[in-house]
Amino acid sequence: MNESTDEKEPKKLNVTSLISISILTLSSIGLTAWFYDRSQYVHVTDARITATMVSVSSRIPGWVVDFPVVEGEFVNKGDVLVQIDNRDAALKLDEIDASLMTIAAEQARLDSEYSLKQKQVSSHIDAQQSRLNAAIASSTESQVTLQQAKREFVRAKSLLDQNMVSEGDYDARKLALDSAAQTYNRRLAEIEVARAELLLSQAGMSELDVINKRMDILKSESTELSLARDRLNNTLGDHTIKSPITGVVDETFINQGEYVYPGQRMLMVHDPKKIWVKANVKETEIRRFGLNSQVKVSVDAYPDEPIAGYVRNIGSAATSQFALLPSPNPSGNFTKVTQRLEVQIELQTSNSRLRPGMMVELAIDAGPVAENGIAEQ
Repeated sequence: MNESTDEKEPKKLNVTSLISISILTLSSIGLTAWFYDRSQYVHVTDARITATMVSVSSRIPGWVVDFPVVEGEFVNKGDVLVQIDNRDAALKLDEIDASLMTIAAEQARLDSEYSLKQKQVSSHIDAQQSRLNAAIASSTESQVTLQQAKREFVRAKSLLDQNMVSEGDYDARKLALDSAAQTYNRRLAEIEVARAELLLSQAGMSELDVINKRMDILKSESTELSLARDRLNNTLGDHTIKSPITGVVDETFINQGEYVYPGQRMLMVHDPKKIWVKANVKETEIRRFGLNSQVKVSVDAYPDEPIAGYVRNIGSAATSQFALLPSPNPSGNFTKVTQRLEVQIELQTSNSRLRPGMMVELAIDAGPVAENGIAEQ
């Protein structure tokens, strides 16, 4: 009985030893694999998916008359998101259009008046110039006649002294001289009258200048109203708020019928095709990788669907530098705390199920890094 017991004890010891050795071997393999993995990759367990969240707000105040989108809805760039009551702006625009039409009609009337007045003044000037020219020609003719009468009178007087002509002939020559002198003086007077009429006609050109000034004023008023109309068109366009990007409506902050103010946030959208991972990496591990380093991404929501990525950007300052409440140290006591730098990971996937804010785990390839911070291929 004792002999059989002694024979079984070595067998039990051998099985226990084998199990222990197996456990130690597996543990050693596991630890070796763990240490190897830690030496080849930088692990981050508190990273999350991020996207550019676009906050849509209003530039003008007013009542929301239409709000056709809901949270989670996909929208294209240019789709109407919010419609604000635009009746007042539309009425003001109609008023400006009416004023512009009135100015245009007045400009057309002044243009017609200017053309008519210009023709009248030009015709009158031409007529007075012709009259002046005729008066000058008549004056020249009268002057010649006067000179001829003077010569005839001088000759008649000489002949009368010699008793070679009768007094009747002498009187006739004197009468002809007086008549020629009167005619010449009348022609000179006609020249002065014609010149005065010509000056008066030329003064009518000043009326054309007045019309031109009025047209310039109307042009300035029209330009000012056109600028006001353009500004009002911009304001009218601001009543219809469209999506700035193609994306998904994440959250809404207003309802139809509410009154909104300039700058008030109404909803938020993001482009699901433009997402990345933001991770805060310890400063002691930053040196182990660089830009373009390959990254294995594991999404907590889909752990069986690994995603590849690469390092797109490494922060230039520690995250503590951007804290809203910095922690100064006036007492001189110092506790060293490992800082973290923000690292952006570009995802090489088009998985539409990924959402901003989802938690992920990263394994960043800790391969050789060049001096310029770019991972060596």
